[in-house]
Amino acid sequence: MKNFCLAPWHCAGFVAAALLLNACAPNQDTPTPTTRVDVSRYLAVGDTYTSGFSAGGLTRASQEYAYPNLIARQLQGASNGASFSQPLLEAGTGAGYFSLVDFPADGFFRTRRVDGQAVRATVINPAACAGADTVRLLARSATAGTLPQNLGVPGLRLTQIEFPGLGNENLAVPGATFNPYFERLLSTGSDQTYLKSVTDATATSTFFTFFLGIDDLMPYVRAGGQCGPVPNSTLTTQLRQNAKKILDQLTAGGRPGIIARLPSFTNLPLLRAGKGLDLQARLQSKFKDDALIYIEDPIGLGRTQPITDDDYVLATTIPRVGQLTEVLVGTTTLVLPYGRDIRNPLRDADVLDKDELSRVSVVVSSYNNELDRLASEVYKLPVITPAKKQSTLDLDVALFNPVAGSISVAGVTYTAEPVRGNFFSLDYYSLTPRGNALLANTFISAFNKAYRANIPTIDANNLPTSAQ
Repeated sequence: MKNFCLAPWHCAGFVAAALLLNACAPNQDTPTPTTRVDVSRYLAVGDTYTSGFSAGGLTRASQEYAYPNLIARQLQGASNGASFSQPLLEAGTGAGYFSLVDFPADGFFRTRRVDGQAVRATVINPAACAGADTVRLLARSATAGTLPQNLGVPGLRLTQIEFPGLGNENLAVPGATFNPYFERLLSTGSDQTYLKSVTDATATSTFFTFFLGIDDLMPYVRAGGQCGPVPNSTLTTQLRQNAKKILDQLTAGGRPGIIARLPSFTNLPLLRAGKGLDLQARLQSKFKDDALIYIEDPIGLGRTQPITDDDYVLATTIPRVGQLTEVLVGTTTLVLPYGRDIRNPLRDADVLDKDELSRVSVVVSSYNNELDRLASEVYKLPVITPAKKQSTLDLDVALFNPVAGSISVAGVTYTAEPVRGNFFSLDYYSLTPRGNALLANTFISAFNKAYRANIPTIDANNLPTSAQ
């Protein structure tokens, strides 16, 4: 298979990335899976990405394409009696998802929300942050009370892993800390914490993957910094401490595994599509003018200011930029283009400005550095990246950075554009089945390097571009 670089700015890193992303091409012999590591009982710990969440929802189909499930299929050939269990939803159930309506001429796709069926109850949540204002109690897993090997829970925060009642439906009241996806894994009325669930599940596990922490920051990012856990030193400390509590259980007795670092938020289309000056130039081309984009002063003390290249308009806002809206100027109501007139700036909630992004980046960097320290110095995991002597999987370098440009896998192009780029789904954040396959391949390649194994990767191009 021949690989080539489609994005000149990233050619230097493409060859290394391709080694991780390459899948077995059609008509190419699949290697016999071999490993000296016992992978018969694989345990996946994580949040939204790990669960298989896609296009704004969790469905039976999206769970089937969850990257841990794809990894498990590849591991089965290397270990007799290997198995992998997931808390599968029944077809048609769940909290709903986005469905593609069309791609208008302006290039911004339109979606509609498809509601999930068999919802047991709905709780109005007035304290919702940049998400749905309802919490839906879902149909309980058929194996509730028996922990699955995929412990990926959508919306799970590391800061919540020791909350009793996180999965107790009796606490599903407005403003409460409750996770309906965790609830459906447990027995009715259980106050078991997520940390205890991980501890129990490790009793029979032989290998693990850990990719957890992004959901602690996502509410803040999606809200343009207006709500959600504030990225500060307190949050950083909690993330570092709680990651160690889970990893202490996962690595107990020298259990092998792969620890993944968090990717940069600016690689997600939620932000990348709205990078300040790039977006401004695209809009000037669209409207054939030289109007600037204006944003509110983030703390409300200064004047409206022109956007900079370090500010990011949320992708969900972009279709509204430039639309005529009524705005009160002095005592007069005027109709002005949203965000493209100094008198009608983008609301702070529609923009993650440079200061807000800096806070997020500082937390991510500190957290990732702690994962590196734990992996190499505390748990003595094998090195994955010899050049950096790094024992954690750097998802930015291995996958998200290359995709943010453009890559070719067996002749199919992958980019950060949702849907048409094959990698990201309709919610500007989670992955398509093909994207999950590339993520699974990245873990598999890291496993092969760290443990001198020969587990074949997946032909991502054979998977669909939507899980719904």
